Formats: sequence, structure tokens, C-alpha cells
Amino acid sequence: ALGACRRGAGSVGAGRPPPRAPGPAMARMAVTSAAALLLLARSAAGSSLHLAKLCRGQMCKLPEFPILDYSVSEGNCFCRAHPCWADNGLTHRCPTPFFPFLKFVFDEGGRMSCECSSAPFYGTLHISKDLCPGYVCEDEYPVLDWDPEGERCICRRHPCSDINGFRYECRSPDFPILRYRQDVSETEGDKPVPICECVARFDPPDDSEL
Repeated sequence: ALGACRRGAGSVGAGRPPPRAPGPAMARMAVTSAAALLLLARSAAGSSLHLAKLCRGQMCKLPEFPILDYSVSEGNCFCRAHPCWADNGLTHRCPTPFFPFLKFVFDEGGRMSCECSSAPFYGTLHISKDLCPGYVCEDEYPVLDWDPEGERCICRRHPCSDINGFRYECRSPDFPILRYRQDVSETEGDKPVPICECVARFDPPDDSEL
């Protein structure tokens, strides 16, 4: 399902996120990767279908490089550190329990802003910066994605909101972020195998403060 995808109007000042539709509460601020308990039923922002297809069969296991992303210049997928861990010399973290999830957004000029969100977030620079800078999505359709056929940015529901009729959520406080990826079937050629898994918050791997 697709929803309205809004773009920030006009120029946005450096260090400020683009305007967005009403969504989960955000707070400006000062978030490893492991499978965990996965339960049926709420979704979280993140997990691009386009990125999952580009990087089918790949995953990131090291907590220092938890985000699976795509490099346009190299033409391949790779594991990267969270961009807010090294933001022009700053290491961002989200210590408050009300806004515990580290999130990044890019304005139309490609400038990144880091913020703390009340909702889990899993994003990539390929979608947020390379393809859809300045775009934001609403609550019901929280996933910013790229439609290669229409060559446009879209908002969609989390892929794990409907996998073979099931809706998934992550209820473990240690692994609260719902992530979608695709594996390759060992018996049916290149047929994609959808995988929903819970991963840890994106906390910096050291004790650096904002």
C-alpha cells in the first residue's frame, strides 16, 4: 500500500530537518544488529523494498556496521555505520526513554539532520540521500522508498505488516527495531524469501557524547 509522500517546500536551513506530515513525536537531541523475539501484530519506520531487492541475500552482522546500504559509485551493497555516529565530528545518541531511537533525515540540498524519535527507525542513505532527499512520510505509510518503474519516491507500509497474511512486531526492549530483508531460496532459484527480524537500537559503539 502506498501513501502520500511529501517534500519539504523551499530551502531548509543547515542542521534542520525538512517539514514533515504529522507523525510519531520527534525530539532534537544530543541508536548492532541481532535477531530477536519476533511476535505477530505493529510496524516501524524503515526497511525499503527497493533496497532489499538490490541487496538480496546479504545482511549485516557486525554492530559497528549495522546498516545494509547501496553504493551507486561502486554498484554494490555494503554494511555501514550509522551516519549520526560521525556527523561532522559529533556522535549523536538518544538517552531519553521517551525518544530512544536515532533517526536521520536529509533536506533537498543533501544536508543531514540527526534527531531522536519515539518510533523505531531503520533507513539507508541510498534512499534518504541519493534518491529521495527532502521527502518524508506519514504515520500510516512510514517507509520512504523508491519506485524504479515510476522513477519516483513513494511512501509505503512496512513490508512486515503483511507477510503471507501475518503482521509482525518487535516487543523485546533489547531488540525493538523491525527490519525487512530478502534472502534467496536454495530450492527455487532466485525467488526472494522475505525475512522479518528484530534488531537492537543504534547506540554508538563507544561512550561518546553529543
